[in-house]
Amino acid sequence: MLNKSMKKLFPESFKNSKSVLFFTTFTLMIAFVVATIFSTTANEQASKNEAKEVASKSYNYANRFANESIQTVAAKKYKTTASLNLRKGAGTKYKKILAIPKGKSVTYISKKGSWYKVSYKGKKGYVSSKYLKSTKKVSNAGRSFYVTSTAYTAYCSGCSGRTATGINLRANPSKKVIAVDPRVIPLGSKVYVQGYGTAIAGDTGGAIRGNRIDVFKSSKKAALNWGRRTVKITIL
Repeated sequence: MLNKSMKKLFPESFKNSKSVLFFTTFTLMIAFVVATIFSTTANEQASKNEAKEVASKSYNYANRFANESIQTVAAKKYKTTASLNLRKGAGTKYKKILAIPKGKSVTYISKKGSWYKVSYKGKKGYVSSKYLKSTKKVSNAGRSFYVTSTAYTAYCSGCSGRTATGINLRANPSKKVIAVDPRVIPLGSKVYVQGYGTAIAGDTGGAIRGNRIDVFKSSKKAALNWGRRTVKITIL
């Protein structure tokens, strides 16, 4: 009697066990798929957020110097040649921050036109480059090399007749001045130019980049006669 009951019970129990096993396995599979999808979605969202953060930082960095021409020059330290105002922007229309006395040292940061952004006693602002003199010694004194040379006058289109360092060329037509790239030849340097003589590196120019100079001539005819030529120069 017991055996008959067991025969009836065990097949049914076995069936139930198979059903439970199948249901459990199926449930675990669904749970695994859901967990995988959730994990993938979370990782993708995290990656998107990270990318946005990196892009935002790059954008902010790129705009930190918006509308400001950044140039690396040989001399990072300058002394004021007169009392001048430190202003919030590159121009006299901008508010004055403070007055820097004559003979004080300022640290160069960047350039915008003829105005230099400098640091003085923890304050940052713009000053006219006309009243600054390089204090860094010329490390390449005695160095000779070849440059491409052109010429200009004090009366060219758009010229004020005054150099970047404040030399009045119209008042000094016989003065020997050259425009240089300050990254190659520091402003204020004395330079011997083949066929021209000893000149002062007292000016800059938008097209003067690298191993190129512009020699000052008192007249347009003299400038045209100079033309474009390769000359040897020596920094004295």
